[in-house]
Amino acid sequence: MTLFPIKFYDMKEVRRLFHVNAVITSIDAIRPKDFYFSGEMHDFWEVVCLLDGSISATADERVYQLSAGQVLFHKPLEFHRIWSTNDTSPHVIIFSFDASGEGMRFFENKLFTIDENKIEEIKDLQKKVSAALEEAEKNGLNSDSYIFASQKAANAIENFLLSLYNTAAIKHTAPGNEDCEDYKKIVRVMHENADKNLTVADIAALCNMSVSSLKKKFSLFSDKGVGKYFTYVKMRKAITMLCNGVSAPEISDALGFSSVNYFYAAFKREIGLTPKEYLSQTKNEIGG
Repeated sequence: MTLFPIKFYDMKEVRRLFHVNAVITSIDAIRPKDFYFSGEMHDFWEVVCLLDGSISATADERVYQLSAGQVLFHKPLEFHRIWSTNDTSPHVIIFSFDASGEGMRFFENKLFTIDENKIEEIKDLQKKVSAALEEAEKNGLNSDSYIFASQKAANAIENFLLSLYNTAAIKHTAPGNEDCEDYKKIVRVMHENADKNLTVADIAALCNMSVSSLKKKFSLFSDKGVGKYFTYVKMRKAITMLCNGVSAPEISDALGFSSVNYFYAAFKREIGLTPKEYLSQTKNEIGG
């Protein structure tokens, strides 16, 4: 006779839409009227929340005009930049994090308008991310204080994502002018022809513009030159292909590089790592 019989229950697996793996940056700042950030690309998520003032932002070919109470998501490997507009000194909260899960797709190319409760939530979230980063700097990643603070930060980000998931989002609020439309067209042409070895003149011809007009219109929304940005487009596709198991020689051929050695050199120059080093680092970061 069993004194304490074991009772079995039907376990219900928890299905997670997203999982925050790391916290990276956290900013709460009032920028000057002439603030201009020339842009960057990275392989993690970034969220920009405007508390006051006015800003414009680019995200690949999209151009956004943000007003107070709006939150813009930048997905991994998306070139983005931000600047003050309308003679204001914008107050922004910006935080970045690495996350996995099929639910993250919902936040790609999304702009939300949030209420006062959500604004307070994002302020508290930013403080928790900052606290975790401070603990990491002061006591190290293995300290109990960092482990506790980072768990609180990850929970706060995931709760914020959950509160926005499947809610209405503003798809696009771009300034409605000809220059903006031309910029979007130029970037779209680059993406559509990333498999070719195009010169700036080639891109201009595909856009039905002169080279001088192309450069002038592009410079209104990007500090990167046309050729430099086209290389970025290729690198973004190269990273995606690498992570999908495509070999470097195959990528070089698929993206129109003149030789695999030139591809290696371009990748190292733009990313700071060789393709092999980048892949190894990515696998280490996700525990592979």
